[in-house]
Parts: sequence; C-alpha cells; structure tokens
Amino acid sequence: MKNKWFWGVIIVVLASWVGNIIYFQTKQLSEPIIFNAYIDRPALGLTSFSLPYLTNKIEIVELESLLVDGYTYSNEQRFSPWFNEPSNQSYIQEFTHHFLKEATFTLDEQDLKRLQESIQTNKVFARFTNGQVIPVKVDKLNFTPNVTDETLFTNTGFFTSNQGIQGNFLEVAESATMNSIELPDVIQKQFDLKIKLLKNTPTNSTKIKDIFNSDWLEMDAPLYSDIEWPLLIEAGESVALVFHTKDEIENVEYISALQEWTGKTLNGKDVSYHILIENDLYLTQDQLDTAIKKARGEAK
Repeated sequence: MKNKWFWGVIIVVLASWVGNIIYFQTKQLSEPIIFNAYIDRPALGLTSFSLPYLTNKIEIVELESLLVDGYTYSNEQRFSPWFNEPSNQSYIQEFTHHFLKEATFTLDEQDLKRLQESIQTNKVFARFTNGQVIPVKVDKLNFTPNVTDETLFTNTGFFTSNQGIQGNFLEVAESATMNSIELPDVIQKQFDLKIKLLKNTPTNSTKIKDIFNSDWLEMDAPLYSDIEWPLLIEAGESVALVFHTKDEIENVEYISALQEWTGKTLNGKDVSYHILIENDLYLTQDQLDTAIKKARGEAK
C-alpha cells in the first residue's frame, strides 16, 4: 500500500511539473514583438524617435539596431544586465512572463534627408542582440523640414494627467475662424478629442491644469466631431484641446505626431498651429494577451 501511495505522489508531482513546463512554454515568444508605430514629426537637426517592443522576461534580448532602406541606426537605450542576470534588464513595464521595453534612435541631418518621404512597411527591419531580424510595421515614419507656424496663439502649454488625458492649452491673440481638425484614422482609433472654448482665460497654471485633470466623461466640452466648423475664437479667449486615450483598444499603436490645425484671422491672414499628440504606451493584461495572440496568428 505504501508503495502505491509513493508512486501515486511521484506521478502527481511529475504531471504537475510537466504541466507547468507546457504552460510556461505557451507564454513564451518565439521572437520579440514590435508594436505598430505612427510617427510624423518635424526635422530639428538631431531628431529622436522611439519604438516600444515586447521580449520574454527570462531572456536578455535587446533591440540592437533598426535597418531602414539599407542604412543602420543603433538603439541608444540598450542596457547590459549586471552579471548577465535577466531580472536586471531595463524595461518600461513588467508582466509575469514579459517585459515591455523601448528603443530610441536619433537621426542627424544626413539621415533626415534620406527620410523626407514616409517609409514603406517592407523597408524597415529590426535586428536584435540574439541575431533575430524581424520586419517592423510602421503606418508612418516621416520627418518633414521644420516650419515656423504663423500662429495667433500665445501662452501655449502642454499638459498630461494620470487619467489618460493630455492636451494643449492655447490663448488667442487675434480673432480667427479655425478649420476642422482632420485626425488620421490611426489616431482616431487610439484617442478621443474634446475641445473646450473658454470665454475667460484662466489666470494661473493651477486652473489650467484642472481642465486636464477633470474626469473625461464629466468634462463639459464637446467631441471635436460634434463641433460646427469652422470654429470662431475671439481675441482674448482660450481653447483647450483635450485628448483621452480610449479605454478599450485592442490593437495598441505607438503614436508621436504633430497635427497641423489651420485657420484664418478675420482680416484674411492664414494661421496654423501644430498639435502635439503622443501616447506613453502602457498595456493592460488584455492588451498584452491580444498582442501575443496577434503575433501568433491566433487573434480573430
């Protein structure tokens, strides 16, 4: 009887051990995952951009370089763990089996000349420290020559909150009618935008920040798609452009863009302003699982 109990316990332990190994292996990536990116920024001499990616937690794997149209750009964020210890890797976000990391690349004037047009998806590859080379899906990777806005906005500011809210605060120096803001589809899928027109400009930064720290659903401002365009803004008024990262996003994308907003003063002068739109990538567990399933071809 004792022998039967002994072998029964051994079988249970072995089955549990094998089950844990199988479960662990189902969570591992065969290659890193690089998130889609939409990057559209001005060229400013030395210009930097970032790409977020996922790796297995137990492996020391870094994005070493980016290959674009035959040219190589090195990742400035590479980090070598002390004593070759996987847990000492640099990361943005930690999960049970994975790290979310970030690679940063800086382009000089010669690089920027080669990137005047948007890069095609099949021309961008990432090389990793383990020797793997995988294609990078970029919806846009574009750097245009820097231009100075002919702007009527003064006292501008950029604000963020811990509620997934970010935005631009703009005070108007001269009355103008502003055209509709045309957001690309990829940005619309990631963000909602409300526009709050303020008849009396807040007199200090605390009141301005209160606009961006408000609860999104309770914020007394219309969605930009519900506004009757063009929008008349009187001299001395202010406007807040408030972006909110959507709560339910399956296909997360990294975005860093300056979106032009154009209009005319009442005397016919063309004016414009470039709106900064960025998302600091922070994944939920569901978004992580979806990204992994998509990479494996398992997503519906």
